[in-house]
This record gives sequence, C-alpha cells and structure tokens, in this order.
Amino acid sequence: MLLNYMDLTSDAALDAVDIEEKQEKQSFQNLTLTNGIAVNQSTSIKIYFSQIQREVYELANSDKPISRYVTHALNLIERSLEIYGIEGLSISFNGGKDCVVLLHLLAAVVYKNFQDSVEKLNIQAVYITIPNPFPEVEEFVNESVLRYGLNIVKIGGSMKKALKTYSECYPNIKAILIGTRRRDPHGAKLSEFIPTDPDWPSFMRVNPILDWDYALVWEFLRTLNIPYCILYDKGYTSLGSIDNTYPNSDLRNPNNPNGYDPAWKLVDESKERYGREH
Repeated sequence: MLLNYMDLTSDAALDAVDIEEKQEKQSFQNLTLTNGIAVNQSTSIKIYFSQIQREVYELANSDKPISRYVTHALNLIERSLEIYGIEGLSISFNGGKDCVVLLHLLAAVVYKNFQDSVEKLNIQAVYITIPNPFPEVEEFVNESVLRYGLNIVKIGGSMKKALKTYSECYPNIKAILIGTRRRDPHGAKLSEFIPTDPDWPSFMRVNPILDWDYALVWEFLRTLNIPYCILYDKGYTSLGSIDNTYPNSDLRNPNNPNGYDPAWKLVDESKERYGREH
C-alpha cells in the first residue's frame, strides 16, 4: 500500500512525500497499538482494519447506552459512501480526539464494504494546519497516517483558503467527514449533512458524531483502546496551538506525576475548552 503525505503548506512542497521512505526514521516497526496489534511492515492494514470492524460493530450491537450513537454514526458514514463513493469522500483529520473517533468509525465501515480490496485503498484525508502546532500532535498525525493508511494532504492558511486549495488539487472530493460536536464553536446549529456556504469552496460537510458528548468520545476511545495524542494524558482537554492551549485547570492534581489528571477524568463537559485562550 502506497501511503502519501502531501504537504501544501509551502510553495516548495507540492510533490507527494512517500511515507514508506520515512518508516525507518520514524521507527515504525516499534509502533505498537494499545490493543495489542503491532502495525509494522509485517502486519497489513487489512488485518488491523478487520479487528477495527469487528470491535466497532460489536460495540454497536451491544446493550451499552453508547451503542445507539455508534450505530447512528456508522449508518451516516455508510450513507456518505453510498452517495459519494470512496473516491469522493475525505476526512478532516488534525489529530484531535474527536477526529480520531471518526477515523476509527470510518475504518470499520471501509473494511465492511471493501474488505476484499482494502489493502489497495487509501482513506483520503485533509489536515488543515494551525500556526505553532504541538510537536506531539504532529507526531501523532504522522503515526495515524501509517496506522490507518491515509492519503493525507497537509494545507496551511485559513479554513476557506485551505479548502479552496484542496478542492483545486482534488476535484474528485465532494464530501468531507468532520468530527464536530454540538458543544464545539458553531456546532449548535449544524446538521449531519450540511453544504458549505455559497461563497465557500463547494463540499458537503458530514458530521457523524454531532450529537456525541465529551464523555461518549472518551468512552469510545477507552473501551476500544484506541491510540490518541499523549497530550490528553497530561491534562489537555482541547488541542490548539502552543500559543493558546494549556492543561485544563479543572484537572490539576498535585498527586499526579504530570501535575494534571488525564482528559477523560473531566466531569463537567462545559469546561472542555478551559485550557484554550480563544
């Protein structure tokens, strides 16, 4: 499987970078997932995706309260694939907890529908960067590219400008899966399928986890032992740039070696963005 990481954040970076050439530098052979599967050159994407599909759909069919949310999200992703096809669908991925949930759900649906050819496919993804990102976030994004076999495009600038660049470079992409939730800024009035505004590049925005709350996100990640950015274990509950993001003061704990409890211990979800200045 050819894994591409195209960086469009500078004029000099318009050529695809073959991730396979970087595997030794990233010590990818030593990358082991918390659920026990080591994803390396001897373990195929197909094997990993088969496990994802099995575990996600088992959770969806369970009697746990989260199951109806998982089922609904899976159905929305399935519908998106039916409408736009695998070649017309992308996912917005920046390494945050919400898009990790969404990517894992997408991987389950992709395997369910394309298991005979999954090793020949690449999930399309776009990473719209921010100034001064955390190195830990960048490292996690790179690991996720390899873990899930992403064909990811990294674009800087404003959201509108970045989407314009993406639409020009990938005119086949008609819809983008987004991990927005109701409590996110501008999330309250969104719908699950909503086109971009008329003066924006034309995409259908698909929001499969729109009605998930903070606790559900962490229940999903922790129940399935899904890898996430290590900053969440250091008290960060919402990730932005180094300039405006700090550990959440509600998680301060002098008895914890990190000084803060992990993000999943936050009880009041209204305080999720307490570590963000704006």
